[in-house]
Amino acid sequence: MSEKISISDLLKEIPKVSLSREAIGIVLGSSTFWDSSIVSKSSITINVKQVRNYFHNLFGMENHDIIPSQYWFFKEGISRNDFKAVFDPNLGYIRKKIISSLEYSGNNSLDLILYFNGEGTTINGEKVLITYDASASKVNSFYSIKDLYQSLNTIQELPEVGNITLFMDIDFNNESFPQNIVKLRDLVEEKKKKKKKKKKKKKGGSDIPKIKLPKEISPPNEITAFYSSNITQLSYDHPEYDNSIFTYYLLKGLRGDADNGDKEITVSELHNYVKKNVEEKTKTLFKDLPQIPILYTSNPERVLFRLP
Repeated sequence: MSEKISISDLLKEIPKVSLSREAIGIVLGSSTFWDSSIVSKSSITINVKQVRNYFHNLFGMENHDIIPSQYWFFKEGISRNDFKAVFDPNLGYIRKKIISSLEYSGNNSLDLILYFNGEGTTINGEKVLITYDASASKVNSFYSIKDLYQSLNTIQELPEVGNITLFMDIDFNNESFPQNIVKLRDLVEEKKKKKKKKKKKKKGGSDIPKIKLPKEISPPNEITAFYSSNITQLSYDHPEYDNSIFTYYLLKGLRGDADNGDKEITVSELHNYVKKNVEEKTKTLFKDLPQIPILYTSNPERVLFRLP
């Protein structure tokens, strides 16, 4: 498959893959805010529609297998209470969907696959999702990554729940709030300064800084989380298409471009494909402010699905 592929082609001839077990999809996009001064990316609505299309056609999910069951359900925005209603481990939409899905299918267990596209920032040192009713003057109006993980971790402790996989197309540097953006050359300079304080560096050593996974968004050990960028970076919209760069390459990877030839897409294969293409594309476009996707997983060789 060629490097460039139009959005319409992305949605054509989507392969039907085989999952290891039944799965529930959660597809959420938050692009509307009560405070009109909060900006959002123009690609979010398109991304959500495309990802739902892939959950339908790639994974074989029906509307009743996806939360929300209709793409327009949160069209007016996702409030903090909405997030809590979805992820509450005891009475939330996900918990209820797990029960109803297993009763309907007769299976003993299922996986959860979550895609989220929205805006993020930092409030009182915590990485948070910007909700519809978010206000800088109201700390509790945001939904924190910590709360998301706590709820998902409780859900995963249920014997009926297997793997939980998150695809998070988000950065934590929304321009309507204070940003913490670090340029690539600043990281290189910082590394050089540290080396000068140490012994003479080894021959052939690289000045390119290694990516350190930020603890602020590190999930519980059993949850796999793909993030579109590091916490000191931005996530960009695609300059040629109507979706984001991350989701564009995520969909290409899911449809088979990430495969090494054995017809099995693993966690590491998908991440390596998305990371390589997003990083190369954004280094060309934004030079010193690239977007580099990161992955948290305890099982990189887990097979996500099998291609036909």
